[in-house]
Amino acid sequence: MGTARAPSPLKVAAIVAVCVVLVLCFSSPTPAAAQMICNQCDQDCTSSCTGSGGGSCSGACSDPSSTACQGCKQAGFQKCFNSCINFCHNTCVNN
Repeated sequence: MGTARAPSPLKVAAIVAVCVVLVLCFSSPTPAAAQMICNQCDQDCTSSCTGSGGGSCSGACSDPSSTACQGCKQAGFQKCFNSCINFCHNTCVNN
């Protein structure tokens, strides 16, 4: 009975902002030490994405312990993590 909703403008803006920062960080000439290390992609992306999606879940999180809230936060994390891990694997360096 649920209907699909378009992503909120805030969520879209947050994702775009993260992507822009990542692109800017890795498009400038920097030493390899400043880049993501391939065998640390999972750890780096988990750290970067923990807590992502919280702002876009305000409607679902009137009760923070609800299934809807937890699902929204998990979806936000997963979207961030997938983008981050793809970027990391495409641009990382081996140490």
